[in-house]
Amino acid sequence: GPPRTPNHPKTIHKPPTREREAAEDEEAEKILASYPPDRLRGKAECLSRIREALDAGTEFEDLFQAVKAYATESAGFTRSKVCFSDNWFRSGRWRAYVENITKGREETKAKEAEMLGGLANWVTDRHPLCRHITPGQIDALLAAELVTQAQIQAAGLTT
Repeated sequence: GPPRTPNHPKTIHKPPTREREAAEDEEAEKILASYPPDRLRGKAECLSRIREALDAGTEFEDLFQAVKAYATESAGFTRSKVCFSDNWFRSGRWRAYVENITKGREETKAKEAEMLGGLANWVTDRHPLCRHITPGQIDALLAAELVTQAQIQAAGLTT
């Protein structure tokens, strides 16, 4: 057997290897680090809840922005009016923020599509305001196939 027992004071213990686990939770650590530091509580539980949310299909960037939005929203609140990190992730309060972020992204896409439609009408009608269309917008119109290269040139625009 070994010369000394594991509890002997001169026994040198090898540190545990947790490289894989640490690499796996870098995303969760980053999300938790964006939570206000004075409200952090139950780090292990928070990390596991974040990992569950990410594994369930929540996008990293959405959850990260949700935590930042909550931190900004509750910045001036007293400690009795805020939610600590373990309760915030356990109760799923982040879901409302993620839904708002997703809804905002969809509204932005709809507005961009509407704007491109208007620009396409300008190009096809050869409206005088065509000269204000930027090269980036011309590229977006061509990429969305709302107008052709011939229509762009006929309106007096170049790429």
